[in-house]
Amino acid sequence: MILDDVYVYLTNLGLVNGATSWPCYIGYMTDDAPQDQVVALYETGGYPADTLLRENQRVTFQVRVRGGRRDYDTVRAQWQELFNALQDAQSPDLPGVVFIQAMHYGPLVFSDDKSRVNMTANFRVMKQPSDVSRSIGHGGFTHPVAGRQPKPRTNKPLRKG
Repeated sequence: MILDDVYVYLTNLGLVNGATSWPCYIGYMTDDAPQDQVVALYETGGYPADTLLRENQRVTFQVRVRGGRRDYDTVRAQWQELFNALQDAQSPDLPGVVFIQAMHYGPLVFSDDKSRVNMTANFRVMKQPSDVSRSIGHGGFTHPVAGRQPKPRTNKPLRKG
């Protein structure tokens, strides 16, 4: 899963977890009172497959950075570090990733219900999965998931109803 790979990548760069004051979570953001500084990674849907064989996955994710009240500068600096690390990233920690690109170049900023500063960035990823099975049968294309040939198309007129 792309979020696991991004988590490892950012941790290995020393931008989250470890000795930093920025713990990172996948799929949620803790609301613990003493911990205002948090980074979270979320899946955000993605795009349709770009080919019939589905050899490229076009996934998207969001990085969210939260800090304390009136802590805009600290949150903005951490957001920028994460943005720079992810924009056009390629690494062994990101297996199968062809590219990661931001969908915008500035943070989306909001305050949560406790008036803490939050900034997000959305990224799109082209990923080549290693587990996609493809085969070409004697009749041409074979569906990679179901392993069967698609039904031939006919040019029958649509029924009027």
